Amino acid sequence: MLTQLSDYSGKKILITGHTGFKGSWLSRILVLAGAHVYGLALAPEDGSLYKKISDLGIDESSYIDIRDRLALEKYFKENLFDGVFHLAAQPLVIKSYSEPIETFETNVIGTANLLHSIMVNKSAPWAVVVTTDKVYKNVEKMDGYSENEPLGGKDPYSASKAATEMVVSAWQNLGELQNPTFKVVSVRAGNVIGGGDTAANRLIPDLIRGFLSDQKTVIRSPQSIRPWQHVLDPLNGYLTVGSALIASKQISSAFNFGPGDESKLTVQQMAEYACAQWEGSHGIDLIEDKNSLPESGLLWLSSNLAIEELGWRNRFEAKEAIRWTIDWERESMNSAPLQALDHQINDFFGAK
Repeated sequence: MLTQLSDYSGKKILITGHTGFKGSWLSRILVLAGAHVYGLALAPEDGSLYKKISDLGIDESSYIDIRDRLALEKYFKENLFDGVFHLAAQPLVIKSYSEPIETFETNVIGTANLLHSIMVNKSAPWAVVVTTDKVYKNVEKMDGYSENEPLGGKDPYSASKAATEMVVSAWQNLGELQNPTFKVVSVRAGNVIGGGDTAANRLIPDLIRGFLSDQKTVIRSPQSIRPWQHVLDPLNGYLTVGSALIASKQISSAFNFGPGDESKLTVQQMAEYACAQWEGSHGIDLIEDKNSLPESGLLWLSSNLAIEELGWRNRFEAKEAIRWTIDWERESMNSAPLQALDHQINDFFGAK
């Protein structure tokens, strides 16, 4: 049992997107906390963390596309939960350029479908909706964006997530009118890293693939700065919000969860540090790609609201997050991914 998460013991919790990277970690955390965990998502991708682990210990897994409104309506008519964590999304910036309509349909309409189905069927008292650091109108400033700053997005992914925030706001107001007991909170985190992430065009997964294949890793946007953080830090933030909602506390409508200033490292600095932690690394190649798709050069979050209102603090800065990620990869090769997962979860949250 995880001593820090006793609020979830015995609770029936739904995780959408449970077959994804963060969803797999969150599912296992809640199982170890004693919750009855249900999942709703697309089928897991080959090679994903969820696929590598034969049994996360969840009670039930349902493969439903959140764009399918009728399927969602049926699901929430038949199921009641103590709370919902909504992670299901198209989460990749690069993919959003090639599949912009799917990105908007999934992130915006899918979220609206989900929140409406929960609200009208009174299927859960609260939902925590996971968006991203990229919801803010980015003017490349060094100070972190706070929750009350303007939203916006130039690429399809960022724009879809900013629009998702508008959906959240609308259903917060609809809830006040139609189902006042239903609470919705959005949570925003940065560039998350951690063991088992296999996504394409992401720095650490690309480096791990390079390490394992004895090849150099090609790095794009080497001078870009991101709020690098280990997956357990933002997940702890989401769970802290959930605990407040379980306790019926009045809390803000949105929270940022980001690292401290020590983590303001460029892509190149992160990559070089990761290579130094992996014995036998062949290093990186810096190639200027004039045809590369545009991405923001600087993006940072202020977590002051989460610190002051929720008492949340990040445990890791970027370099320790890299060390934990590489330690997980090594342990998972020598034992099993589930054992490596449990080891780090128990270390982070404290097992009884």
